[in-house]
Amino acid sequence: MQRILSFYKNIALDLFSMMKGFTYGFFIFGLFMVIMVALVYGILFLKNIIL
Repeated sequence: MQRILSFYKNIALDLFSMMKGFTYGFFIFGLFMVIMVALVYGILFLKNIIL
């Protein structure tokens, strides 16, 4: 019985850590996209001012 409870506890902890990792990865990817869009917008904006 103890092994079964330990098995399910480990599965629950693995699922929780996967969910946490997915959320963190999604946040980092979103932040990366915002930075890239800001850089492209800034470059195009400065190019438009100079020319």
